[in-house]
Amino acid sequence: MKDISVTVVGGSGYTGGELLRILARHPQVGKLTATSRQHEGKKASSVHQNLLNVYDKEFKQMDEKSMDADFIFLATPHGESMTIAPGLLEKGVKVVDLSADYRFKDYKIYEKYYQKHASPELCKKAIYGLPEAYRKEIKKANLVANPGCYPTSVILGLLPLARIKKKLEMKKIVVDSLSGTSGAGAKPSEFAHHSEVDENLKVYNVAKHRHRPEMESIVGEQFGCDVKLSFTPTLAPIIRGIQSNIHVHGKLKENLMDSYKKFYGKEPFIRITETPYVKNVAHTNYCDMGVWTDENTSEIIVI
Repeated sequence: MKDISVTVVGGSGYTGGELLRILARHPQVGKLTATSRQHEGKKASSVHQNLLNVYDKEFKQMDEKSMDADFIFLATPHGESMTIAPGLLEKGVKVVDLSADYRFKDYKIYEKYYQKHASPELCKKAIYGLPEAYRKEIKKANLVANPGCYPTSVILGLLPLARIKKKLEMKKIVVDSLSGTSGAGAKPSEFAHHSEVDENLKVYNVAKHRHRPEMESIVGEQFGCDVKLSFTPTLAPIIRGIQSNIHVHGKLKENLMDSYKKFYGKEPFIRITETPYVKNVAHTNYCDMGVWTDENTSEIIVI
């Protein structure tokens, strides 16, 4: 396969920096360009110092008219991608949006939890970018909506249960998730300040986090049924990683570890283990996962 040209719009944030690290070492990526309004003219490795001798090119100013690449990743805040993507798609460029702008087929759900949508006609055309669920569709897609962080962990944890959905209470799923502080982004804030987070657990957006409807939408689509989910996110005193504790009630006694191993047997980045620790996956592409059945309550616990 020929070398693919890639541009990362918004390469100075944490997401953009991680994306540049991966793409700079990807065997099929040829020309790699990154834009930043704030750091135009600076070397990417001076902003992301871990990229020294990995990606030392200078950040460019974004010029939508002159951008020419096979793939363009939009590592931009929510609300910005929806104004940039339409013009790029008209030029025949394949777009991967890392914001939430195209994660919902129904743009009205997006507007309820985020803001008014500037290009709602594209929402139904976007493919949810979780390859373990939508690999065939992603390969043909012109617009891919990258999943949210919490939804990635929760959706992957639930997918193998689709085959036994009739035994489960799909409207009473409970999820408690803990996240590292880098999920809040590179912009400093009092909430994520080290002295506020260290030696602490900070619960936030209880029963109203905007990732909950994203989880319900995708799991419901994959399971072919209505899904209701109670979700509580907590900021933990770590930098990288997420742990999601998923509780599903049902009439079940069997051990599901083997069925999870079979379901994800061909997936290169999913590892089924009895020790799904954050430390083992931080700074990697891996998702480690364990599943247990509580004999006392017949509850399935996925971590």
